[in-house]
Amino acid sequence: MRTLLLALCALATNAAAADIEIALTDELVEVDAGFAGARLLLFGAITGVDDPQTLDMISVIRGPDARFKIRQMQKNNLIWTPGPAHTVGPAPGLYLTYSTRPVDDIAPLPLQAEYRLDADYIDIPIENHVAAPAEKAGLFRNAFLSEAEAIGLYHASTQGVAFKTGALFTIDARLPANTPVGEYDVAVYLFRNGEMIGSDVTALAVNRAGLERRIYDFAHSKPISYGIFCVVLSLLAGWIASLAFRK
Repeated sequence: MRTLLLALCALATNAAAADIEIALTDELVEVDAGFAGARLLLFGAITGVDDPQTLDMISVIRGPDARFKIRQMQKNNLIWTPGPAHTVGPAPGLYLTYSTRPVDDIAPLPLQAEYRLDADYIDIPIENHVAAPAEKAGLFRNAFLSEAEAIGLYHASTQGVAFKTGALFTIDARLPANTPVGEYDVAVYLFRNGEMIGSDVTALAVNRAGLERRIYDFAHSKPISYGIFCVVLSLLAGWIASLAFRK
């Protein structure tokens, strides 16, 4: 009887699962001086369920991890000045979510925390280079999240997910103009009645292009030569400026 019960449970679990496969129309986004953002189109197919269009979907675009400086403004007499620096991170430089409905209406909190489906569940350590009370860690974390949202690097949207004919779907995402260069994970999670029944992930690369790419490669491959070049260029610019003012 116990064996039969376990077998039935296994069959029910397998029946509830769905297969999902995703891909990007462009796996490489190139950034130059005139980059004003980019459209990112993700498409995929769902199999193993009778009516895919009754499901919920959450897509997370995340990466690359980096460290950030943050300062709390302090009032000295009548003047507000930046306080001591704190390092936030490593944390995602970009974190975008696209979903069929608000994430809270799709996934229970334990799953949101496990799969980092909301920015509130991202692990963001605070490195204190100067003494600071531990209770202020949450304050700095919230300040970082607020700033990231204000400049468009962290964003949640219920627009862009569209089910097409049959089991096909698309997710129309938008990368902001200040998208960091690096490697990204693009994940899609499939839900039914609050349970995750399928997921898939693919990779995205954002690279520099044109003159910016050559300068970046030169600076990292030959840092000493790059430093000397910058000093010489600054001296030359100063000399040309002095000649112009003399005239």
